[in-house]
Amino acid sequence: METQIHVGGRLSVNPQKIIRLKGDVNYTTIYYADGKRKSVVATTLKKIQSRLEPFPYFFRISRNTIINLNCIDQIKDNEILLITGDIEIASRRRKREFFGQILNVAN
Repeated sequence: METQIHVGGRLSVNPQKIIRLKGDVNYTTIYYADGKRKSVVATTLKKIQSRLEPFPYFFRISRNTIINLNCIDQIKDNEILLITGDIEIASRRRKREFFGQILNVAN
């Protein structure tokens, strides 16, 4: 059986299938690795982040975005290109910690 985390309502998701999460006030949009699906749940990004703590490959790159480090295609300056072709930008305050985390995952 796969690992599932409760993300809101009646929805549980396998964390390995999540590519990124975007928060907007009390709602979070979950983007899946297949690039086609997304779900909106009435749960804050902070609450979902606490449920993702056992999974070290998730990192909060800005106030409203968490990404799956395993789904990064390339990094250029401040831009993070994901495997779906989407581009995310790390905030100035989290950039140093993000690059430290990337080096730990790569080794």
